[in-house]
Amino acid sequence: MNTEQKIEQWAEREIGRNLHKMIIDDQAGGYVVFGKYYIKSKENKFAVETWDREIHKFANKRTAISWCIADRVNHLNLAIQILNLDRKQQILEADINTRKTLGNRGRTEDFAEIVHTKIQTKIDQHTMVMAELEKCINSAKYIQIRGFNNETARIHG
Repeated sequence: MNTEQKIEQWAEREIGRNLHKMIIDDQAGGYVVFGKYYIKSKENKFAVETWDREIHKFANKRTAISWCIADRVNHLNLAIQILNLDRKQQILEADINTRKTLGNRGRTEDFAEIVHTKIQTKIDQHTMVMAELEKCINSAKYIQIRGFNNETARIHG
């Protein structure tokens, strides 16, 4: 067995041993996350799947990975909150865009102004949902970083 084969064998063993801690780009537009989830771009969203079902199509990759982090470490309230906020955000965004389009197609400026005034509360709600979602994403990021630091401390300690 030559050196290259030994290195390959060692790498395969280490990847297998640490897959539950890794996020791996599959080189086909998807990610294997912690050996449990698969994230792939689907319909301009990021679908999170397990081996047997699709969890949700998140608005972006960052939110999808944050949900995976929270679920993996059993911070279930955080995972549920991320999922619910992402759903709210997507619904509000679709509603706002639809109403803006409707207002822009109106025949008068008054109609457009009325539509804009009516969607302002939706825009404010969207801003609040995005701020709350950002807090949740930061919590998941903190959990992940803390996990890395704990692993490093165990290796060096």
